[in-house]
Order: sequence, then structure tokens, then C-alpha cells
Amino acid sequence: MKKILSNLIPLGIGVAISSILYLAVRWWGFLLIFSWIGLSISVGLLVAMNRKGMKKDLGRKLAILLISPVFLLFLGIFQHENLQLEETVFYALLFLSTGIFTRVLIHYAVAKIAGPFIWGRGFCGWACWTAAVLDWLPIKGNNSIPAKYGKCRYLSLGVSLAIPVLFIALGYDFVGQHLQGTEGGIFQTAKQGQLIWFLVGNGIYYALSIPMAFLFKKKRAFCKILCPVSLVMKAQSTVALIRRRPTENECVACGICNTNCPMDVDIVGYIKNKKSITSGECIQCCICVNGCLQNALK
Repeated sequence: MKKILSNLIPLGIGVAISSILYLAVRWWGFLLIFSWIGLSISVGLLVAMNRKGMKKDLGRKLAILLISPVFLLFLGIFQHENLQLEETVFYALLFLSTGIFTRVLIHYAVAKIAGPFIWGRGFCGWACWTAAVLDWLPIKGNNSIPAKYGKCRYLSLGVSLAIPVLFIALGYDFVGQHLQGTEGGIFQTAKQGQLIWFLVGNGIYYALSIPMAFLFKKKRAFCKILCPVSLVMKAQSTVALIRRRPTENECVACGICNTNCPMDVDIVGYIKNKKSITSGECIQCCICVNGCLQNALK
């Protein structure tokens, strides 16, 4: 019973965040979004609880799949919001020029700016809608990605930041194109035209990430090579409150954790030396914990 209750903690946190945001801005959508995310994670943990070894990862994969409709369908299709980095830049510039703080910025502030100080890159491991598809691809390999390829993410980040600036420089009316009346007091809803940005932005991510997964024989190849959002969370993740830590059991350096880590973190190097994993690449997926035959980390 104690373990079941501990797995319900994400649901409690989700409801708490939903309630706080709803009371702050009076938009009913927040009651749905974070409560559903918390519920999905708790469901995933409960599913994993009754499985052993690597089979526990089914719970996380189920959770990330359950969460994705919140971003793709509810916010993207029905609310005409685009949570991709490029669109967030538009909203950041909108805030600087008008003082209007939108719900897209609230998402980034909670999930990708402040949140990683607590749960690291847990968003990447449990809530990313791109990875929700990648993690279910029929790819059995997990090839390591050379570190030099990771530098491409900085170029990708630069492009993502430059696109909105370029559009504005060419005369794009980002204020008029991003607002459609006041809702909730401190933010305004997106216009229907923003659906185009949503479809194009997410379409590019899927068009790149799925072929890359098969090409490199690694589901998270896109995350390692091209995803610019990973860089937004990377620094905070190195000092995150929640980390994978060594237990009292001795690590025998069998390498199972390193072999199966989707982000190529040198887990053995940390645990063998009785150190917590502080790598900014760790996505809190717990595959290393599930696969450790010595129970040397938690």
C-alpha cells in the first residue's frame, strides 16, 4: 500500500499545480493539463510496479504516450497553441513588447525553465510529445552517438531562435497574428492561424526524428543530435533535486546501464564512484535503474 501511495505522488503534484495556476489566471484548461499529466505519470508508475527488469519501462512509455494528446490535440489542435521553441520566442517577444504573459510561456516556465531544477530533464523522459512516438518505434538497437554530433544542437538552437526574428524583420505582424481577445486575465488566446505554425513545427520534428532513429539505430538520435529544446534544460539538470543515485550495493561495472541508456550517459562512471548522476543528458527515464542486476542505483 505504501508503494502504491508513493506512485500517486505525481497525481497529487499535478492537481496542486493545476489548482494554483487556475486560481492565478482563471483558465479552466490548467485544471485539465497538469492534472492529466500527473495522472498519466502515476498510471505509468503503477504499471511498472508489477513488472520486472527492463519490462518496467513499459510504464514510462505508456505515460509519455498518454500525455502527448494534451499537447498535440488539446493545446495544438483545439486551442491553436504551438509549444515548440520557435513559437515560444514569438510569445517572449510579445511579452517584452506588450506585457502579456501567455500560457505558452507558463508551460516553458514550469516544464523547461524552473522544473528542471527539480526533476532534471524529466520532461524529455516522461512528457515530450516527439519522444512519445520515438520510444515506441520498432528499433532494437541503441547505438551510441559520437559526442561531436551533439554540437549540431547548438546550430539547431540558433536556427530556432533566428526564425521568429527573421519573420519579424520581414514585417510579420507577430502581435496581431498571435492574439485573439483576452481570456483568463493575464494571457490571451492564439488565433486560428497559429495552427499552421503548430503543424509545420511539429511536422518538421517528426519528419527529422523518425528517419534519424532508424538511420542511427537509436530511438533518441534526434534528441542527441538536433533537438534544440534539450539545451534549454541541460544546465538546470546538472543541479536537479531529483537524480539517479547509488545505493549501498556495489556496482560491478557490468555495463548494462550504459548499453541501454538512451542518452549515452556514462552511468557506470558515476555509480562505480558512488556519485549521483549529474549529467545534463539524463532524462530520468530510469532504464538504468530497471536494468541493474545489482540494484546499485535508485
